[in-house]
Amino acid sequence: MAIKSSGYIFIEILIAIALISMVFVVLLGLSFQSVNLSSSIQKKTQADAYVREELEELRSFRDGTTWTSNGLGTVTVGQNYYLTFNSGTNKYQLNSGTETVSGFTRSLVFNQVQRDGSGTIVSSGGTVDTNTMKATATITGNSIAQQQVVVYLTNWQNK
Repeated sequence: MAIKSSGYIFIEILIAIALISMVFVVLLGLSFQSVNLSSSIQKKTQADAYVREELEELRSFRDGTTWTSNGLGTVTVGQNYYLTFNSGTNKYQLNSGTETVSGFTRSLVFNQVQRDGSGTIVSSGGTVDTNTMKATATITGNSIAQQQVVVYLTNWQNK
């Protein structure tokens, strides 16, 4: 008695096509995830570069001003600021508000610093240090979570 193998070959071909299709769908999904992850990493790297740029501009501002007359000692605590370069004076200047760069919004917020009796920075209950400011650089937007970097700046010119 002869067995009909043509029906089995057809089923085997259908199974092979189904397996190849499933592998293709999985590989396609992985490639989309890879592209999305790459885009997300690129945005986070760009945001990190913008916040670091803002901090370098802030240090330049601090170094190019007098703390108590036109520098960090004159800022309003808790208010948003951003920096711009003034080509006439060849220095950075502090402006109220936020700045938008390539879809990101960045700002600086300043807070007073308190120190305890041993000179250690404390969150409350200390004496205000008029020669130190806490600056929080924040960047948001462009489909990233908010990023913040905190730095403490001192009046290094105070003698």
